[in-house]
Amino acid sequence: MTQASLSTALLVMLTTISVATTTATAAPQYPSKPRTGNTAPPSAPPVKDADGDGKADGPAVPTAEAKFYAPLEKADRAALKENEGWIIPKPTADLKWVGGDAMDRAAFRDKVTVIQSVGGKSSPRAALDKVKRSLPEGVILLGLHTPDQADRADDILAKDSPCLVAIDASGDWCDALGVWKKPVNIVIDKTGAVRYVGLSDAGLKAKLPALLAEEVDESIEAKEKPDAMGAAGAADAKPAAEVKWPEFLAPIDPKSAGDMRGKKIPGFTVAKWLGQHPDPGTRLVAIDFWATWCGPCRAAIPHVNELTQKYGQDILFVGISDEKEADFNTGMKKQKLKPADFKYPLAIDPAGTLKEKFFAIRGIPHMAIFSADGIVRWQGHPMTLQEEDIDKLIAANRANTKPSAAVAKGGRGWAGAAAGQKSR
Repeated sequence: MTQASLSTALLVMLTTISVATTTATAAPQYPSKPRTGNTAPPSAPPVKDADGDGKADGPAVPTAEAKFYAPLEKADRAALKENEGWIIPKPTADLKWVGGDAMDRAAFRDKVTVIQSVGGKSSPRAALDKVKRSLPEGVILLGLHTPDQADRADDILAKDSPCLVAIDASGDWCDALGVWKKPVNIVIDKTGAVRYVGLSDAGLKAKLPALLAEEVDESIEAKEKPDAMGAAGAADAKPAAEVKWPEFLAPIDPKSAGDMRGKKIPGFTVAKWLGQHPDPGTRLVAIDFWATWCGPCRAAIPHVNELTQKYGQDILFVGISDEKEADFNTGMKKQKLKPADFKYPLAIDPAGTLKEKFFAIRGIPHMAIFSADGIVRWQGHPMTLQEEDIDKLIAANRANTKPSAAVAKGGRGWAGAAAGQKSR
């Protein structure tokens, strides 16, 4: 082989190796076309778990990188990392936004956003204030309130919220993002992709300036995570058999309420739970709209108690009054009613969030039943609810409810919180 031929062969070999290496290390959200003025950033490094063995996330990171990541349990880290490198999961329709306008996927484009989860008994305002003070100028902070204590979040954050907050009472977006009970952060880059998850304070300080400095041209778009990968560990199994939802054609008196059957409720929230905040999980929810001053409402209490005792595993019955708390308490005493007289949870909502703003209810008692997907399936007077209709609703809800991430992963996930999983 001549010297010229040898040089040409070596050049071809080196070029092939270079191309193969570049292809193997490309992050999923970045196309082959490089960023304007920047090289394509590498994917986030593997991270040690709280126990330090690194088994859930691959090889342990070098000591220099480990300090940039907060200690998390294996399941928590693994669920978060499933979205790493892909476009942020779509915000769900039932989120309640406090402190600003709702964000869709497009709103994450061309900015660096830190999503910080909050929830539980600690103050969400204090937690978000602390994170906000630590972020570099130009980084957007979005609070994500988990279902834990979500019923009180609106009152706490409605006035002078430190940032935009999405209150996720159902936990659907939390499950899609892989957010569980321990507060975590998720960093979204300018393409709208999840770049980092579970960073420590040192990690935020080290990683965010570089993301702010990145330039992204119009051709660079974050990619959708393939369906085959699921969403934050959700089970891909489909129901064994499809069961059609029963149709109830009895007309709803327009003087009593609007007919919302077949429509999705905007969210299941109340002003205050009078006792423990119930978690419907994947059960049907039957709301009995009532008031202490309403005679027919009081007459229906024993009937709803009987239904709760018989069908409580499949249907969460709740009683919601639009009375003010003081009036409700006075009415209870006047009618000689005690909390022990009710076998189902009670709540008050003077604003009539569902009663007036959604169902347009003008006559009580009025019961509405919605399925695990939030669709209203039945409406009417609670005394007209027949057991044969209940059996049909339960069968359809069981068959058409997709197994949740909690079921698939041994109980982890808000959709299965009602299964009795312990807090971490």
